[in-house]
Amino acid sequence: MYGTIVGDVIGSVYEFHNVYRKDIPLDLPLMRFTDDTVLTVATMDAIMHPEVGYAQMYKQYFRDYYLSDRGFGGRFFQWGLSSSLEPYNSYGNGSAMRIAPVAYICETIEDVLMEAKCSAEVTHNHPEGIKGAQAIALAIFLARKGYSKADIEFELLSRFDYDLSRTVEQIRDFQEANGIFEETCPYSVPEAIICFFEAENFEDTIRTAISIGGDSDTIACMAGSIAEAYYGIEKKWITFADENLDRRLREVVHQFYAYINKLKD
Repeated sequence: MYGTIVGDVIGSVYEFHNVYRKDIPLDLPLMRFTDDTVLTVATMDAIMHPEVGYAQMYKQYFRDYYLSDRGFGGRFFQWGLSSSLEPYNSYGNGSAMRIAPVAYICETIEDVLMEAKCSAEVTHNHPEGIKGAQAIALAIFLARKGYSKADIEFELLSRFDYDLSRTVEQIRDFQEANGIFEETCPYSVPEAIICFFEAENFEDTIRTAISIGGDSDTIACMAGSIAEAYYGIEKKWITFADENLDRRLREVVHQFYAYINKLKD
């Protein structure tokens, strides 16, 4: 999940100032964690406290962080302030950006898909919102289980109708020419997966994800979450993530890594 946080923090400065190249600074002073990180940590907390549940935990974290302007989406913002725990039929990429922790507590493909659905549907109960969360969770799960990129692609294509045939260059050229900014699963989940497929290591994954423009922080956080599971993550990036989190979020992240390590024993 550090991969999620690193991608989010680095992408935060490029989201509304898209760049279409990979040779970019990765340590600008204005970089900060956004709602992607907040809700990923909320997913960790919900997994460790199942008596609270995903919906209540997401609402709780939203209310603790929305005044600090973390970039919560409009419909999620309304839901977070409301008294309702009912979902709102979204297919935004919020369901997929927060899903990484789910891939670390399941031991079968079927369990990953089911748990991803449970996490997504408390807000994003549109079929595309659920599918996006399931696709990212499955990619992370397969990566951490040692599947090759070719096998991960095969498994994703056998379950989801995303177009994974495009190249990063094709996506980048299209985005640079058209400047489309989409925060939905259909227009960011496959792009994040393709960036992971083409990249050569963890850092290259983050750089590649930023280089295609669009919803940079979320695309980088999704791609980074898969890359961490596939390549591992260097200590310098763990330090980078910890230094960019506040104390509360950092402590929950550390608790969750201890929690999943205990599950392995």
